[in-house]
Amino acid sequence: MFMNLISFMFLMMFSWTSFLFAEDTEIPPCLMVPGCLEMRFPSSGFTWLPGEDSLGTCEHVPREEWIQELLGSPGLFVHADGPSGSGRFWIVTVGVTDEIYQVKPSRGVCLMTSTLGWRTLQISPVSLSWLDDLDNNGRSELIIWSSFPLHEDATEAEFGLVGWVYRQTSEDLLTIDIALSRSMAREVAKWYQSALTAEDFEAPLSLKPKDFLAGLRISAAEALEQFADELCFLQNNGR
Repeated sequence: MFMNLISFMFLMMFSWTSFLFAEDTEIPPCLMVPGCLEMRFPSSGFTWLPGEDSLGTCEHVPREEWIQELLGSPGLFVHADGPSGSGRFWIVTVGVTDEIYQVKPSRGVCLMTSTLGWRTLQISPVSLSWLDDLDNNGRSELIIWSSFPLHEDATEAEFGLVGWVYRQTSEDLLTIDIALSRSMAREVAKWYQSALTAEDFEAPLSLKPKDFLAGLRISAAEALEQFADELCFLQNNGR
């Protein structure tokens, strides 16, 4: 009976310690949230992704304005119209061909995104690619550039930039690739860090505009590295 009581006490102590440890190691949500988890192409024509604001048309794209995947069959096409307005909004049209030699896509989807986070970056010669072979497998992945608030109640000047990577998993479907998205986040974090100078790391940061921008760049880089290193969890937006 005495031994059973001792065993029970050790079990309770272990359970309580485990509970405390679990509470201490809970990771926070990531600041960035993907706009969608997948893009499904219609059987014909072009359509807005579910949940998007269908503002205007997206199928009337001049043939010479498409960005085309050079390898692979069927090929991916992207047309990015923007940025516009203070929010740096883009209308992005993603299309596919049903035949190898088509010079423009026959069907696709449209979505809206914002590169507002570029305001905190603003460095050259960085260019935003919408199609790139990120894993060197001979096929291009789609990159959707988006922005995320650096803190609650962020103003338009307090956003970071992130690139979500989508892989074509069938003729009719693009699916988000979290591993490649993490790699892209690590690369963008380096962009933010490269815009900093040694003076930017002097503490404490003053309220001068240059130092304020440096603080935003540091926050953006840290948030991107957290996502890249799996130190935060992605929230599911249900799309």
